[in-house]
Amino acid sequence: MRLRFASSLTALALACTGAAGSAQFQDAVGPATPLPADVIYVHGHIATPEGWREAIAVSGATIVATGNEGDLAKHRTAQTRVIDLGGRTVLPGLIDMHVHAVDAGLREASCAFPQGANLSAVLATIKACAAKAKPGAWIEGGQWDATSLGKTPPHRKLLDAVSGTVPVVLHDISLHSVWANSAALKAAGITRDTPNPAGGGIIEKDRTGEPTGILRETAAIAILNKLPPPSHDERVAALRTATRMMLAQGITAYEEALMATPNARAYAALADRGELVQHVRTCMWDNDQTLIAQRSLYARPGLEISCVKMILDGVPTDAHTAAMLEPYADANHQGEPARIKGELMATPEAIAAKLIRYDAAGLTVKLHVAGDASARAALDAIGAARKANGPYGQRHELAHANFITPEDMARATGLGATYEFSPYLWFPSPPVRDVIRSVGTKRMERFTPVRDALAAGTHVVLGSDWPVVPSMSPWVAIETLVTRQAPGGSTEQLAPGQAITVAQAVTLLTANAARQLGIGDRVGTLEPGKQADFIVLDQDIFSVPATAIHRTRVLRTVVKGKEVYVSPNQ
Repeated sequence: MRLRFASSLTALALACTGAAGSAQFQDAVGPATPLPADVIYVHGHIATPEGWREAIAVSGATIVATGNEGDLAKHRTAQTRVIDLGGRTVLPGLIDMHVHAVDAGLREASCAFPQGANLSAVLATIKACAAKAKPGAWIEGGQWDATSLGKTPPHRKLLDAVSGTVPVVLHDISLHSVWANSAALKAAGITRDTPNPAGGGIIEKDRTGEPTGILRETAAIAILNKLPPPSHDERVAALRTATRMMLAQGITAYEEALMATPNARAYAALADRGELVQHVRTCMWDNDQTLIAQRSLYARPGLEISCVKMILDGVPTDAHTAAMLEPYADANHQGEPARIKGELMATPEAIAAKLIRYDAAGLTVKLHVAGDASARAALDAIGAARKANGPYGQRHELAHANFITPEDMARATGLGATYEFSPYLWFPSPPVRDVIRSVGTKRMERFTPVRDALAAGTHVVLGSDWPVVPSMSPWVAIETLVTRQAPGGSTEQLAPGQAITVAQAVTLLTANAARQLGIGDRVGTLEPGKQADFIVLDQDIFSVPATAIHRTRVLRTVVKGKEVYVSPNQ
């Protein structure tokens, strides 16, 4: 079996170019002296652009050769370490294009309960956290969803009964809504007379006009700003925890999807300590203009501060904050017009003006677009930037892209836009059932249309959105891309017509992501001259049943030639 991470034409062109260049060099100066290898990994099942190989030789941070053990003998010296892989599968390091790493690390220390927890489990968790809370402390936790809570809708009074006077704020599964108790609402100054904030915020109220404790979008941000912020050291520790967790899953590079100044300081601090192992590109929050102006203060080698995050809408759940072209299937929210189709958080003209400015500055823009109307607004803005600044600007990203019309799919290809999909939400689960109920079954037939995007020739990458999802495991992503079912298989499939192959899924997580980050010349494939970023797996994901891929475990993670994670269970 031969695995190719690029198209046949591209692979052939690279092979021909390399062969010609090598021959010309040897004609001029004679045969090159084989580089001595620091480490040679043998008896492996190694995926390369030229097919499967048995061995890989590494000198410093660089791959110097791939082939069989005999081929690589010329690179072996008395000092070379030889590691027997025992037939294990080796892939390039994986790249997650949508992570909130500091938030993920902080969540590990929060008042957390499992996604899908029922009302009793949620209230029991909050009661336990409230009993241990120190005077003046707030409880922050999550993640809840209305479907899992059952027939009783979330309300501040439910939290009041188990928390007393301790302020409580709980994130939902999308991180676009919160559930607060009365103490938190009082501390934030939110009453029956408080209007919805600008920018798509919603303070939900009951029939008597009192706040229920459910706050959406910018209303949620307003109350979160009242929480005592984590200290700088806590942020650094959280980032360290998150990056190590990702290394254990084989993630050797990633894109931080939303960063404000406090987290920029944490990134710079961890990099200065030599502990930021992965290559990271960070997307600065559009609201933090000070950070955007001062971004060079925080940039470090391997830490790019070259992307801006713009949030165009919310989520297509019961919140109805994702901007849709057609009304939601269950649109009936006390006559609120904005809840019928959702709405953009800024006018199309304002979105385009900002994107033109960022594009001209050489910044990539990552646009949160959950609805098809917001996806269209994003493409319109990219088109305006191409017209204003020329056709060869940055490859801007449409993040999530849950719903895209066929005509807009074709537009993205012509505009050089990238779709960043989130496969962790594709299989039947509480949040997806909420989406199905809100948008209707017809639109779900093309939910997260990966196959259509690839068929249209659009550039596609993948992002977990961790910790919005409980795990960033890429093996769950690969499996659900292929099966469109729950991990392990189920009788239900979600938009099965959008399923792709294992090889395609791996390409999205390696070569495609590397090109999107602008480091495709260094990583994304395993071949001589490239950086030695690779992972060793406990099973061959190309030969096991697709429903078993989620059980894959990483045995070794190598970054720049150094083993930065070794499983204790080898």
